[in-house]
Amino acid sequence: MKMKRILLIALAVFMCTSLIASGSSESKEEKPTVTYWYWEDIQGKHVEMLADRWKEYTDDIELILEPIPAGNFHDRLITAVSSGTAPDVFQMYTDWIPELVGLGALEDLTGKFDDWEYIDEVPDYMIDLAYAGYDRMYTFPRSVLTMYLYCRTDYFEEIGMDYPKTMDEFYEAAEKLTRDLDGDGVIDTYGFGMRGATNGHSMWSSLVFNAKPGFDYFDEDGNAQLMDPAIIEANQKYIDMYKNGWVPPTAPTDGFNEILQNFRAGVTGMLYHHVGSSKTVTESLGDNVVAVPLPAGEGGVFGVQEVTNFGIYSGSKNKEAALIFLKWINSPEIQSVICEELQQVPWLESVQKMDKFQDNVFFKASIESLPDSHLLPITTTMSQFTNMAWPQNFQRALLGEITGEEMLQNLNDVLNGV
Repeated sequence: MKMKRILLIALAVFMCTSLIASGSSESKEEKPTVTYWYWEDIQGKHVEMLADRWKEYTDDIELILEPIPAGNFHDRLITAVSSGTAPDVFQMYTDWIPELVGLGALEDLTGKFDDWEYIDEVPDYMIDLAYAGYDRMYTFPRSVLTMYLYCRTDYFEEIGMDYPKTMDEFYEAAEKLTRDLDGDGVIDTYGFGMRGATNGHSMWSSLVFNAKPGFDYFDEDGNAQLMDPAIIEANQKYIDMYKNGWVPPTAPTDGFNEILQNFRAGVTGMLYHHVGSSKTVTESLGDNVVAVPLPAGEGGVFGVQEVTNFGIYSGSKNKEAALIFLKWINSPEIQSVICEELQQVPWLESVQKMDKFQDNVFFKASIESLPDSHLLPITTTMSQFTNMAWPQNFQRALLGEITGEEMLQNLNDVLNGV
């Protein structure tokens, strides 16, 4: 009897062990999980919509949405890559591509969208942005913003001018919009909100680089070309706006918050920015504001794009599921909701044609500006140029400490790594 009891216990242990082993085997076959990192300041309906609609789309892949503070997103991502714990899919800026490619962190996406049902809707310039100058496609477009002018409709009616279509008209408008309205010798309205602080280079390039057809920061051989005579002349005209008093006296140190507040408060008659400001501007000004395409110079229109991308981690264990998620989040249905909620420019053709974007003057101006917009070159010297060299040299040129030509020479040297 004792031996029988021992055999029964052993059999029970064996059966339990078999069940546990069977359970472990089943757990290994659990559905794949895709972890998606996004900027923490992008929450609310956008994230709720993603979670809800993903569940409607498929129950075969689990989606984990993880918010990461925008301020340290880059550092967190690099740390995660270094430790092999990066998310399957993540948002990123285009100028992160060289660093992430160097770390071997980005999955090669070349050809992986060829069978996507919406690939024919993606404009060629968006594909070019995805390649970012590489022979392989390491990212896929997420969002794009294009620049235009916000103009005060009532101010332009008061000065009897149409909205500027050329640079000559832009400068004429800037002069006429600068007014002492009550005759007390103090300027009450200025023509334009000039941004002299960090990131003012986008505004500057849009209103200077249009002086020559096909111009950009670098020539075909990769050499900076800011010392071109046409650019020197156009740069001086832009600087002279400050010297002529057509922009607020605080322009050398004004950042985005300052130029936006000045426009909303009626201090300036024209503002350079994108659709992301449209809700804030219309809340203050109502119907007294309109979106106008950037003025053209001798070289046409030179717009600037702010682009973000999606990347798939090369070390992901769920690459196929991550690719499915990437195609889904860029589908017309989802892009439509994201662009409307986050005030971003749709780039799929069917989404661009939707009434809610075509009937909105700010979205429509953004869409029309896409073909003429440029991406900031991705080079090892651009970070120093944008964050330090440009604001320092531009501020000195405005204040008369250096000439406009000296400013361009200094910037040219930085771009060339001198």
